[in-house]
Amino acid sequence: MAWAAEVDPPEGCEAVVRVLVGDEQREFTLPRKLLCDSCAFFRSNVEGIPRPSGPRDGDDEEEEEEDSVLWLPGETPEMFDMFVLWLRQQRRFPLSIDHAIRTLSPDERRTLRTNLIRLHLFAATIDLPALQDAAMDMLQDLYLRLDWDMSARVLAFLYGDCDAQPAVRLRRWAVAMLAWTLHGADKAAALAGPAETLFAAHPALRADYRVYLDKMALGRADVRVKNPQLRLPANTLDSGGRLFGFRQCTFHSHRATVGEGERGQGESDPWSIISPVGDRNQISYLDLS
Repeated sequence: MAWAAEVDPPEGCEAVVRVLVGDEQREFTLPRKLLCDSCAFFRSNVEGIPRPSGPRDGDDEEEEEEDSVLWLPGETPEMFDMFVLWLRQQRRFPLSIDHAIRTLSPDERRTLRTNLIRLHLFAATIDLPALQDAAMDMLQDLYLRLDWDMSARVLAFLYGDCDAQPAVRLRRWAVAMLAWTLHGADKAAALAGPAETLFAAHPALRADYRVYLDKMALGRADVRVKNPQLRLPANTLDSGGRLFGFRQCTFHSHRATVGEGERGQGESDPWSIISPVGDRNQISYLDLS
């Protein structure tokens, strides 16, 4: 599904940045100001793109602006397409995802899940907590609407293929989903065997699962009914809603930029993934691998 097709392309002679995504270098053209205003990551790197050393035909500054290019070889075009939709129409983003959930085929829904997970990881990497939270909300809503259980494939990806730091909130939610699934009378049997295999292969998953069960027991919560798909507003928790779901922000980023806490000392700098590469056909590139 072409998410960015739902929004208008850049207009007029506004300065733009061309973003090439994936090994196939699929091109996305975005207004320079919009991209730079989204987060410090893009602002720093777009402004840091070196200009061609030699004079250009006509020495046209606007043409130079249009030649600004970023390359993200490690990301997927499908995920970045969703990022473009969020970037340009943040308020419409949940409605677009909700519409897709209702109209896509089963295979397309699973692809949507994959892209939402990758979108969350991308947001964590570039330090964009508002996008992390939006992707997490949509994942929870997707699982709730379709009544999905946590699959062994998703757990294996989060604990086997992802670094712990960008995946930390996804892992917490996935562990909560796993506990809810394993303690469901009609669901436990199907996942019990794969879960033991996953526990053996990924000790971090086993440790996180035990910590989660201990916390639930300490809070006298019943994991059989406390559904991680449910996002409850704070005023619902006072009426007993906490027994059946989680606060809306339970799996959010808790950062100052979204009205929550600051980054702690010692957290890695996502900008360290950048390494500049040489001039390619007189166009400036940044390798974000």
